[in-house]
Amino acid sequence: MGRTTWTEVPATVRAQVEDTLGGRIVRADSQASGFSPGGADRVVTADGRRAFVKTLARSRNADGFRLHEQEARVMAHLPSSVQAPRLLATPRETVDGDDWIALVLEDVDGRHPGGTPDGSDVAAVLDALHTLPLATGDLATLPRLADELAEEFGAWDRMLADGLPEVVPRHVAASAPAFARAAGSATASVDGGHLAHVDCRADNLLVDAAGHVWVVDWPWASVGAHWFDPLTYLLDVLVRGEDTDVERHLATHPVFAGLPSPTVDAVLAGLAGTFFEKASRPAVPNMPTLRDFQRREGLAAAEWLIRRWAVPR
Repeated sequence: MGRTTWTEVPATVRAQVEDTLGGRIVRADSQASGFSPGGADRVVTADGRRAFVKTLARSRNADGFRLHEQEARVMAHLPSSVQAPRLLATPRETVDGDDWIALVLEDVDGRHPGGTPDGSDVAAVLDALHTLPLATGDLATLPRLADELAEEFGAWDRMLADGLPEVVPRHVAASAPAFARAAGSATASVDGGHLAHVDCRADNLLVDAAGHVWVVDWPWASVGAHWFDPLTYLLDVLVRGEDTDVERHLATHPVFAGLPSPTVDAVLAGLAGTFFEKASRPAVPNMPTLRDFQRREGLAAAEWLIRRWAVPR
């Protein structure tokens, strides 16, 4: 089952979106990237006003529905200094016993970074993430990243106790005890006081014509280490096979200033275990590509760490 299309959205919900935008929608272009079964449409009204609309029915994915609700709460409190589209409205409707939610957002005319595999967008993305502020006011009440990841970062211990799943390749399994030891300090390492997006992949970022990077899709936002998002974006760069030196960015970009190598190792170990453990679970309904993506994330994190360990320090 693919994404919800605009015509599948109940007419009453579409009418609320039109009321928000002040005109009849004459065009809706579905966006295919991402893993959600919900709708993601760039819409245009008869008078040319544009917006980006995310829609989901609770019956299609109850967890995703809750994430849409959480994203709406987060985006309502993002300061203007954060390069993110503004939330315009959050229409909700119950149709034939099924709950629907829509997030109506400013439309960003941009492309996802990494379209050319030369790494030319990496610095701009890191620059944008470096601007995420300290979490104050309502943002300070967001979940703590260390708390959110504490259980996940124990994945290697659980997998070693239960037997490593088949998704862990042999050359990684050989270092599993070392990964488990390194991951032991990962939870404490990601604690901090900054706003963190926590899902920084290329499909959650847009580069506009001026080269500015916009951060979209905020349901996982937390309070944590300022460098966590940039580090996970470098991991995404590796997953997508961009031709760039991630170690050079670690060594030179100011967002990583003062970050100790053992801390990077710990978090990469924790992420590798987290993704491998998730990839070993049964497929999620309506999200058929998720487990393979998680396997590739785990492999990229593990192999990056193995390469780091092979370099004398």
